[in-house]
Amino acid sequence: MQVDVGGVPMAYELRGSGPPLVLIAGTGFPGATWDEDLVGPLARHHTVLTFDQRGTGATPATAERLSTRLFATDAAGLMRALGLGPAHVLGHSMGGRVAQYVALDHPDLVRSLILAATGPGQFRTDQPVTRGIPIHTAKALAERGYEGYMRAHLPATFFTPEFASQHPERVDRLFRLFWDHRPDLESYLRHVVARQEHQTADRLAEITQPALILVGDRDTVVMGTGAHTDQSTYLKTHLPNAEMRMIPNVAHGYFWEAPEPTIELILEWTRRH
Repeated sequence: MQVDVGGVPMAYELRGSGPPLVLIAGTGFPGATWDEDLVGPLARHHTVLTFDQRGTGATPATAERLSTRLFATDAAGLMRALGLGPAHVLGHSMGGRVAQYVALDHPDLVRSLILAATGPGQFRTDQPVTRGIPIHTAKALAERGYEGYMRAHLPATFFTPEFASQHPERVDRLFRLFWDHRPDLESYLRHVVARQEHQTADRLAEITQPALILVGDRDTVVMGTGAHTDQSTYLKTHLPNAEMRMIPNVAHGYFWEAPEPTIELILEWTRRH
């Protein structure tokens, strides 16, 4: 389904019934990557909204400079167009950065936040955030090509090595969900830049909605924005109304590596809020 949001035909899917739960995907990820193992159980308790951000899936790319704040404007516009809100807003990785701006710029739409494996941008002077395409990303894309890069990137960062080795079919499933609905390479890189330019560390005190910080205890790879365990700890310390749950023995993609305990944590949170 599609609906016009500020002149952009946004592709979306609504599942289930109950209090609205909005899922915002990570860098360049289309809405299809929120797979049935996650959405199905959540939709038994919530009206679950998944959608394609600009330049991903069935939502077309646009010419203006992309930013997490623009993505938040899109998400809020889609929620208003569908009559959803206040909602539980869950954002994974870059999607969590988008969710922060939804809370800052459109607070009436946010019942609570679930900030999943995400961060606030630059917060350490000794570990600056790259503004632009990180060198390791550019190098890997040049050496492997787009498909080869994604095939290597997902098992290396989203899953623990032992899980990727023991369950290659689960890794391939996530890759196929991404690749079959992928952004073109230019759009993917523009999403990377939007992620890298995100900055809300100096505004976290303004986000007063209840926030659940979710992170895997093995999400420790230092990428373009640093280790997500460190970023999550910073969010917990600086958000006024936050709780943090660290999921054991999982990496960045715990929605796909360990959906059952992740769903339990989400539902326990939404029941309380």
